[in-house]
Amino acid sequence: MKTFSIRIEEDLFDKVEEARGEKARTDFLREVIVGYFVTKASPEPNQASPDLNQTSPEQVKHIESLQSEITFLREQVKDLDRLLSQEQSLHLQTQKQIMPTQEEINKKSWWQFWKK
Repeated sequence: MKTFSIRIEEDLFDKVEEARGEKARTDFLREVIVGYFVTKASPEPNQASPDLNQTSPEQVKHIESLQSEITFLREQVKDLDRLLSQEQSLHLQTQKQIMPTQEEINKKSWWQFWKK
């Protein structure tokens, strides 16, 4: 596979980053380029190309509901990531509070840490 690099304006770069979501940048850009050339090429007569004008209202409604559900689930993933991060932080704080001080370690033997 051959490679090339390009320079683009910062606002276009930001739009690309927003559009790609969680995909790797390379994979996303490869899909965009391949998609551009596939749509430019004439479709083979045996292949059925989806025509957006022929979609039924039920299909459009279904697609829109799926898109809204995807958006909702992405927001839920963000919330769960945030909560997981908070939980990990609190867990570390709790572990630090549970640990005996250096003075307690020096005063008691290792088998007596559980005693007061």
